[in-house]
Amino acid sequence: MLRILLADDEPLVLIGLQGMLEWEKQGYTICGTARNGKLALEAIEREKPDIVIADVKMPVMDGLSLAHTCHEKGPLPVFIMLTSSEDFSYARRAIEAGVVDYLVKMDLTPTSLCGALERASEKVKKERALTGQMPSKSEMEEGLRTLQDRFLIRLYAGLIPDEAHLQQEMKGLDLHLDQPCLIAAWGEILPANAAMTTEQQLKLNLACCRMLETTLQNYLPVHATGTDVLHFSALFSLTEEQSRDVKAFLEPLLKKASQILYNYFSARLLWAVGRPAAAPLGLPRRCRELDTLRLLLSDSEPILFAEDMDSDASASKLQTVAQVKAYIRDHLSEKLTLADVAAVFSFSPGYLSQLFGKYGGGFVEYITEARVAAAKEMLEKGDKKIYEIAEELGFESSFYFSKVFKKATGLSPREYQQKL
Repeated sequence: MLRILLADDEPLVLIGLQGMLEWEKQGYTICGTARNGKLALEAIEREKPDIVIADVKMPVMDGLSLAHTCHEKGPLPVFIMLTSSEDFSYARRAIEAGVVDYLVKMDLTPTSLCGALERASEKVKKERALTGQMPSKSEMEEGLRTLQDRFLIRLYAGLIPDEAHLQQEMKGLDLHLDQPCLIAAWGEILPANAAMTTEQQLKLNLACCRMLETTLQNYLPVHATGTDVLHFSALFSLTEEQSRDVKAFLEPLLKKASQILYNYFSARLLWAVGRPAAAPLGLPRRCRELDTLRLLLSDSEPILFAEDMDSDASASKLQTVAQVKAYIRDHLSEKLTLADVAAVFSFSPGYLSQLFGKYGGGFVEYITEARVAAAKEMLEKGDKKIYEIAEELGFESSFYFSKVFKKATGLSPREYQQKL
């Protein structure tokens, strides 16, 4: 965001300029004002503005003298001059002082001011490029972090071609993934306020990722990377001793971190934790293994480890539960009894109940959870009445729907909709 300094000896002009544009939306911030050229010069040295909008005629030091003085020291800040007349001599002297634009106050409009600001902004960018102005330390750190996140996302997706490319990129990005055990985990953020805007969700995601790292850094290296607005990946680097029993070591830490984030942000976390990889290039396969596991996460099973599903039999049962859950989500409007769903998959009701109890958090519990989640989406859209939602989601009555919804969320459907 470019910084703007306003200089004019007329208070009403300063007020008018500040109210003429929505500066922040245009990409600018007003860093100060001054009533004469001398005060403006002091403010320029103090505030380091990118652009100065100054009146030609001011007491103590006029605008052109101010521009000349600054121009002798360097190309920035860029000047836009205001005048009460169309005297060409002023314009010529302004050009000599390196002024980018010359505007007559009587003809000044938001459009003409925006045009002048765009030209000034372009000159600022060119001058910065020519002078090689370096970003601040915090900007450098933020930029490096962004590049590290992008690299890890590519690594998880299997887009790093070989060991040579891997080592070259990690060296350039100051990433150290040389521990004997690497664990990739997939996380989902469940905010208390389901009506958050996308911008609010992104801020929550970033805050959660940073706090996770801060919370766990005393135990092991962690790099948390947002993958979309409410999901993230986390990479844990374990020592040989820590990796002897991954679940026993990580599960208490994840529970502790989840509780801290809930205390701060009222957001719950779901975790799907992958099996160990001995080297970075083994992570893509481990990440693919999480695709099925994460479908089984729920409030009753917020943390699941792929190592619990290592056997072929467990993997097959895990896949089966995922398929049954997908069927349930696609048929929420129907009467979903244990016997009916078991028949669709040619299981006995007892076997399906046992399967769900071990791998899915409970059959009835999942149906309720899926219906409440679908109800939230419908309430947020606001195009259906409550009794219509109840009918569409297979509830026997709107009264029963309200009862189930309130038990799950703490709010009645109407209260939930009113809070959106």
